[in-house]
Amino acid sequence: MKKAITFEMMEAAHKRTIYHETEIMQSEKCTCFYCGYHFDPQKEELQWIEERAGKERTLHCPKCYIDCVIGSASGFPITDDTFVSACSEAWFRGISPISDRSRDAVTAPILIVVD
Repeated sequence: MKKAITFEMMEAAHKRTIYHETEIMQSEKCTCFYCGYHFDPQKEELQWIEERAGKERTLHCPKCYIDCVIGSASGFPITDDTFVSACSEAWFRGISPISDRSRDAVTAPILIVVD
């Protein structure tokens, strides 16, 4: 049984997308909440940004370069499409590649062939 995705859960996940270099490097997988890219941080060329002196660096997505990446070491279900889509909708308000794919899935025409 899946856990309900609450606003508090999404808010806590969002806080894990910044100042997270140690957590990312301890992760086996990462996911971008903007484009949905899943990757192994040990096998990608990583681009970091130092957003605030004295804080850990923040990772930019290797695919879209947006700074909204979360690692598996965070404990959140980062490979659950429902969770990732909910977080993307909450933060980007329907303006993201994830939202575009969701809309396409709902509105795409279905071809029915009749013999």
